[in-house]
Amino acid sequence: MAVQVRRVRQWLARRLRAMAAALWQEPPPPPPAPALAKAPAADPGAALLPGMREPLSVEAVVLSRDMTVLKREAADSLAALGAAHALVSSARLAQVQELRPRVMAGQASGEALMALAAEYQGWQGDQVRIFDALALVLRMQVPQGLVFDQLDPALQEQARSHLEALSLEYQRRLLAEQFQASA
Repeated sequence: MAVQVRRVRQWLARRLRAMAAALWQEPPPPPPAPALAKAPAADPGAALLPGMREPLSVEAVVLSRDMTVLKREAADSLAALGAAHALVSSARLAQVQELRPRVMAGQASGEALMALAAEYQGWQGDQVRIFDALALVLRMQVPQGLVFDQLDPALQEQARSHLEALSLEYQRRLLAEQFQASA
C-alpha cells in the first residue's frame, strides 16, 4: 500500500512539474530594433531624475518589441515598483508603531502620529493598486509577435496614427505631471 502511494505521489509530482514547465515558457528574445535616431548622450546622473531623462518612446517600443516581451517588461516593472512600495510601506508602519508609545507617554504629538499613519495608508493603498495591476498583467493572454503582425494590413495606417496619438498623450501626461510636481 505504501509503495503504491509513493508511486502515485511520484507520478503526480512528475505531472505537475511537466505542466508547470509547459505553462512557464520564457518569452522569445526581442527582435532586433529597427534603426532609430539615437538620442543625444545624457548625463548618467540625469537618467535617474524622471524630469530630466528622456522619456520612453511608446511608439518605438510598440513597433519594435514582441507582445510577450512587452507583457514581461510591464510585469517586471510593476513587480519592482510594488516591491519598492512594500518596503516604504513597511518602514512607515514601523515608524507608526515606534511613535505610538511615545504619543501615549506624552513625548510626541498625536498630530504627528496621525500624519505618519495617513502617509502609511497612502503608501499601502498605492501598493495594493500596483499589485492588482500586476495581477491583471500576469493574467493577460497576449499573442506572440509584433503588434502590427496582428493587424489587417488595410488597417495599419490608421493603427499607426492611433499609436502616434497615444504616444503623444503619454508625453503630454508626463509633462503635465512634471509641471504639477514643480508647482
